Parts: sequence; structure tokens; C-alpha cells
Amino acid sequence: MIATAPAALVTTPWPATIRYRGPLLDYGNVTILEPAQGYLLVAAGMSQVFGEVGDVLAAGEPVGLMGGKEGSAQEFGIGFVQGAAAGNDADLTQTLYLELRKGKETLDPADWFVMNPIVGDTGQDGTTE
Repeated sequence: MIATAPAALVTTPWPATIRYRGPLLDYGNVTILEPAQGYLLVAAGMSQVFGEVGDVLAAGEPVGLMGGKEGSAQEFGIGFVQGAAAGNDADLTQTLYLELRKGKETLDPADWFVMNPIVGDTGQDGTTE
């Protein structure tokens, strides 16, 4: 579960193919993405979903929009950030549900979300080996 701002744009974290888009059981609007063969990323809780089944998306492309009313730019100033850090107005956020699956197994998506990916090994002089 990820807390988002109201009306936040949801984007795909990796290149992926849309395998399902629409309502699903009691999850509301759902987009199921296939970022790699045999893996599925389920994103639920959006008020709107974009794209069509079979669309191939680049990383960062929009897949949906969270619900709620977007505040004015002034509402999201330093006071908002400080309040959010303290847990204020938690009831004004939206909840995005993410689930990563490999076959029937549910995986922890943390390993897929790398803040600073390193490509190759970097030597002490900063060059890539």
C-alpha cells in the first residue's frame, strides 16, 4: 500500500505491457502490467485507468489517476510537507495498492524498486569497468 496525494498521476515504474485494465472485484479500477515474462504488477485503487490491453509502455508512462480532489498549489507548500511528515491529514490521502507476482507467488516489490541503480561496477576513479 502506498499513500498518494489526491488526483496523483500513477506511472509504470518499468517498461511493461498492459495485460488487464478495468474494474476487478472489490479493488476498483485495476491495471495489471507485465514488466517481464512471468511477472505481473497489479496496481489498484485508481479512479481512472489509461491505455488499452496489449499496449507496450515505456517506464514512466501514465497508467492511471488516483481519486480525490487535488488541492491548490498553495495547499502543497512547506506546511503540507511538514504536516505529512508528522502524519497530519492522513485521511486526505489516497491509497494505491501494488502487488508483484511471479506465477502464483506474491513477491516483495522492494527488490524491484531500486532508488539508485548501478549499471556495471564502478572503479574508485569513477570509471565503469
